[in-house]
Amino acid sequence: MAGPQPQHWLHNLSKPQQWRHLLRATLRECTYLPDPIARIYMKEHIISRYRAVSSRSPKAGPQAVHAARNALSVLRRANEGYSRPLEKVLLLSYGRTGKRRHELLAKMLKPEIPNDSLALKELLSQPVDFSDGWELPAIVKSLAASQMQNTVVATVRIRPLIKQLEPPIPKQDTWGKEVAQCRKRNIRRKWYNTTLSSLLPPLPEKDLRTLEGLISGTVPWEPVKRRNSKPQIPKTNSGGELFTLLARGPEKGATFAEYAYGRPHTITVRLMRRQWKRLSALVPRQYWNPTSQKWRFLWDSPKEIPKLSFNLESSIDPEAFFKDSLQGKEDDVKAHQPSQ
Repeated sequence: MAGPQPQHWLHNLSKPQQWRHLLRATLRECTYLPDPIARIYMKEHIISRYRAVSSRSPKAGPQAVHAARNALSVLRRANEGYSRPLEKVLLLSYGRTGKRRHELLAKMLKPEIPNDSLALKELLSQPVDFSDGWELPAIVKSLAASQMQNTVVATVRIRPLIKQLEPPIPKQDTWGKEVAQCRKRNIRRKWYNTTLSSLLPPLPEKDLRTLEGLISGTVPWEPVKRRNSKPQIPKTNSGGELFTLLARGPEKGATFAEYAYGRPHTITVRLMRRQWKRLSALVPRQYWNPTSQKWRFLWDSPKEIPKLSFNLESSIDPEAFFKDSLQGKEDDVKAHQPSQ
């Protein structure tokens, strides 16, 4: 278990000017993010987090200081091309993890307003939540079943796996009696919350079109150009190199210590399309099935699947084309058969 943070965490950001500098540096990094949706979402997310902390207490504790510096570090490393921080920012921005995932789930689970008195009576006649006769919402059950069959989601493991579509209520308790109603409700509630914590909700139509356009290239994209900082002139101290040599010894050669937790990549179209393609495989496509009268979900593949088909010219008769090819194969088989 980690111990308490040292006191210098508080003293380093004790003045409002220091918090202002940290906020501006974080918002500046948001403008350099290579994804258009991430730039907008992360800016709003950072501002809301700073406002929430400032409204609770005028003096932020060590946890808030650590979270603020960690957010700046993640954004900087994402802009430098480190894979994990960049993936973390994209997952947060597209609602695969974090606060936006809960917002998309709440929007998906929002109950429909009854249109007439008959629909209102039917809604009121439904059993109370988690009691006997209660069932999972149809859209949640359909999404959970679809997500269970998706092997990509199970491989990535950004959310806990969905193991079962029904609450595991035992038939009898330890004493061989019927399970109490309160325990049944608790089992259903726990299973329902666990299922919701594993779901990956669909994106809004606007964000989904943007994501698909970035993958296909219909939405123009180019890397954000950073503003060049002023060149710093190194200070030369007399005897500094000699003092360093005597104090620390000879310097080591080039090592891979700085790449122990990943290495930066040049952010290009090819790199971002791979990231967007992997992200697209975690976004379900929602559509209405008129046959079953239920919502269904489709999932994209992280890799392009080759198409095993071809187009014939309009001047070629398909029946004659395949008939001639089959006739040629039969002639070859007859030619290779041994004579009796």
